[in-house]
Amino acid sequence: MDTNAQLTLRLRQQALIAELGLAALRREGLQPLLDQAARLAAEGLSSAFSKVLEYRAEEGSFLLRAGLGWRQGCVGHVLIGGDTESPAGFAFRTGRPVISNHLAAEARFRTPALMAEHGVRRAINVIIRGEAEPFGVLEVDSRDEGDFTADDINFLQALANTLGVAVDRELSQAALRELTALAEARAREAEAALAARDALLREKDLLMQEIEHRVKNSLTITRSLLSLQARMTAPEAGRAALEDAARRVASIARVHDRLHRSRRIGVVDLGEYLSGLCEELERSCGLAESGRGLALLLEGIECPADEAVTLGLIVTELVTNAAKHGGGTVTVECVTLGEAPGPQSLRLRVGDGGPGLPPGLDPAQGGRLGLQLIRSLGERLGGLPRWEAAPEGGQRFELVFPWPVNPDAAERAAG
Repeated sequence: MDTNAQLTLRLRQQALIAELGLAALRREGLQPLLDQAARLAAEGLSSAFSKVLEYRAEEGSFLLRAGLGWRQGCVGHVLIGGDTESPAGFAFRTGRPVISNHLAAEARFRTPALMAEHGVRRAINVIIRGEAEPFGVLEVDSRDEGDFTADDINFLQALANTLGVAVDRELSQAALRELTALAEARAREAEAALAARDALLREKDLLMQEIEHRVKNSLTITRSLLSLQARMTAPEAGRAALEDAARRVASIARVHDRLHRSRRIGVVDLGEYLSGLCEELERSCGLAESGRGLALLLEGIECPADEAVTLGLIVTELVTNAAKHGGGTVTVECVTLGEAPGPQSLRLRVGDGGPGLPPGLDPAQGGRLGLQLIRSLGERLGGLPRWEAAPEGGQRFELVFPWPVNPDAAERAAG
């Protein structure tokens, strides 16, 4: 090649180096830059083939990341050996450029299968390295006769150096983006954990308030119960009165045990709650042993804990009395009356096939402690308890009250 042709070629190569530098400054992404470097390398050395090989340490080989002239499907998929017996591997591991102008007669290296498949006769390789770890190798291959020269190495190395600096920057930015995304993810996880913690603390506070409220109400009911028992008890009947009081305190404990099994704080499914309570009463009151049945008709109603406690105590007192003084099957019914969103009521019925209340006994005016307790608790809910003969025979208790319960009315009744 004459002097003018050589000068023209070198000037052209300088222009191609500058073009890659400008592309690197545009920061359009790593893959477009690798593709452009492969194209400019082939153009600068007047060849139909070029490669940008990325070294994969975990595999000990190169991945063909970008290239020109190779059959479809090679770029992005083909792996080439990274050991020193391949031209690219030698250049990468020694850091020195490699020129092999006669691959068929080359004793230093084997010819990679990809190059043999495409009839490559000669190759030139330089390492791609910035300030960080080497990225890989920039290579130009040719089927033509001729020789790559030291000037070609200078051109190709200039492209590779520009590419190396740009690759360092892109990989650093990618790592920074990854770290930023990881930090943001960790921050979101921390925020979620804090929110969960705050929710648990709020739930704990609510639970403690609920427990305090339950204990206070339970003690109030127990105190009222014992005071009423004391007023109605003659001195000679003290032992029996204490046994009745103990039974009713146990009933309160049973009611609260059922209540505390609720999955929600301060709210229970009334049908499920009363069903479980009645099953326990069936065993504890001897209904199951005596062969008497227990029939339940209970609607699943979301019920505040205060009203559930009151209804539980009423049902406990009525079922216990029915088991002790009544006969036949004991029925317990609790259903809503009326359609939402209009006014609604709740109806509680408890009946049995026994003889009922003694003649002349008016539970609204007096009667045993249990009757007075039932009447007091019914009024607390805003209803008027009634005892009547059941159409099918036997005695039936009925309490109908507004639902949901008016808290002001309940507070006045409790006072």
